[in-house]
Amino acid sequence: MKVLLRLMMYLRPSTKWVVISLTLLILGTLIDLIAPWLLKEVFDKGIAKENTKAILLFTLALAGIQVVKSFGMFVQGRSQELVGQNVVFTLRKQMYEHLQKLSFGYYDKAKTGQLMSRMTGDIEAVKNFIGFGSLTMVGGLLTFVGTIGFMVFMQWQVTLLSMATIPLLLFILYRFNKNVGPAWGQIREQMGRLTTTLQENISGIRVVKAFAREKAEQDKFESRNDQNFDTNMERAKLEAKAFPLMGFYGGLTFLIMIWLGAVYVAKDQMTLGTFMAFQWYTWGIIWPLNMLGWQINIMQQAIKAAPRVFEIIDTPVGISSPDDGGADPARITGNVIFEEVSFHFGDQDAASEAGVLQEINLGVREGEVVAVLGSTGSGKSSMIALLSRFYDVSRGRVLLDGVDVREYELEGLRRKIGIVPQETFLFSASIRENIAYGVPEATQEQIEWAAKKAQIHGFIESMPYGYDTLIGERGVGLSGGQRQRVALARAILMDPPILVLDEATASVDTATESAIHEELLEVMKGRTTFIIAQRLSSVKRADRIIVLDRGQIVQQGTHKELFEQDGFFRNLFEMQEAASVR
Repeated sequence: MKVLLRLMMYLRPSTKWVVISLTLLILGTLIDLIAPWLLKEVFDKGIAKENTKAILLFTLALAGIQVVKSFGMFVQGRSQELVGQNVVFTLRKQMYEHLQKLSFGYYDKAKTGQLMSRMTGDIEAVKNFIGFGSLTMVGGLLTFVGTIGFMVFMQWQVTLLSMATIPLLLFILYRFNKNVGPAWGQIREQMGRLTTTLQENISGIRVVKAFAREKAEQDKFESRNDQNFDTNMERAKLEAKAFPLMGFYGGLTFLIMIWLGAVYVAKDQMTLGTFMAFQWYTWGIIWPLNMLGWQINIMQQAIKAAPRVFEIIDTPVGISSPDDGGADPARITGNVIFEEVSFHFGDQDAASEAGVLQEINLGVREGEVVAVLGSTGSGKSSMIALLSRFYDVSRGRVLLDGVDVREYELEGLRRKIGIVPQETFLFSASIRENIAYGVPEATQEQIEWAAKKAQIHGFIESMPYGYDTLIGERGVGLSGGQRQRVALARAILMDPPILVLDEATASVDTATESAIHEELLEVMKGRTTFIIAQRLSSVKRADRIIVLDRGQIVQQGTHKELFEQDGFFRNLFEMQEAASVR
């Protein structure tokens, strides 16, 4: 009930159209109730009394109200669809906006296929109920009650006797509603899993083919598909049991009415016109109950789908700007301090487990170039992610120009930190749009300047459409190194006071890497820069090198100072030197 009440709240912006739909629905119901009475008058006052004027009058009245009803149904159908589309529009907008606000912590656990399933299929199920099912249920109820009222007024004995099977029909509807709800819940969940499997396979198709795992992936998809098929068949079995029985009892009601009505007409206790009207009215009892089975189906889909949508909308944002708007990020110049910083991921126990970072203390001056080294899992990327508040610290503080990053306005803060992430992502758009993603208003000259600094301008110029070349989904039209250089140009173009290069040249050859670093020397002047790298060639120009091990700073100093010490840096240097000799 809470889910339905919450869904009804989304009707508020469309109140005018809801009122129009309900008004026309009531009008249509009244017409349906009056039409059989007019038929009765045709027989009783026209045919029985051989009154051709009465026959013509009531026949024209029947035709007239049907014209009115047809026009009303047209307007009502459009109004209902508008209401449903408005609800879908609002839900999708809310859900998408909320997804944009959720932190990295949420996406670390979320499955893309499930999100896609909820954004499409689940919201569509809600629309079907709000835009069609709910008003149809109201119309059916009005028709059912109104029909019984008219029939009782005209001949109460036949009415009550004819309805002997209605309690059985209502019992079947009750059982059906009770059982079909859980079935639809399983179907919606399994559709999310099926979508996830499909999305993962398409996104990772190159890996699938590289490891010749097509058959295994096909088996996985077929398994999910079989589960979805079986669950749908279980739901269909419920319908197959309920709907024929409902049709049988509905037909039995009609037969009882025919038999009793004929008997009452023969005994002169019921007019022929009333008998003919009762045939019409009987369907006003049977069809609302039969349609209720389909409407219950639609309602249960919505009831099971809506919580999956609301689950996302109700997820706490976690990381957001301060309530008062926060400090102005325009003041950021690049002085960075990590003060007793510890960090745990959301699923870690901060009390008993060692954090990804533990008691980090580090001060970085404006314009200083700091390299961060460490083995895989040492906390390098996590440490830098705290700067942009992709995550919040578990303990301690990260300060930018003396202000805790949690006190800055969030969007402005992130615009002050240009990042080239370890996992390069490009959009299915032109190269120009990808480079200018953070600065959409950038001029062509600015875009080309950033591309030259990233050593990608020459390659772009050689392409058939230059900067207007479309690169395909996730940048599949480019090599790994080319994607990385486009991402580097994207970060450079933002002209931020803080630049983060997270393995920014890992996918390029050493010659290109050297050229990029030469160009970056100018870019990094006066700009606080963090370089996360495994190659020592990437960090040799750093003012200071930080070595992380198991979330702690174990070494720091210049290239020369660290080389003179035993430890990770010297071991890494010797390994890479030996590899280069080979």
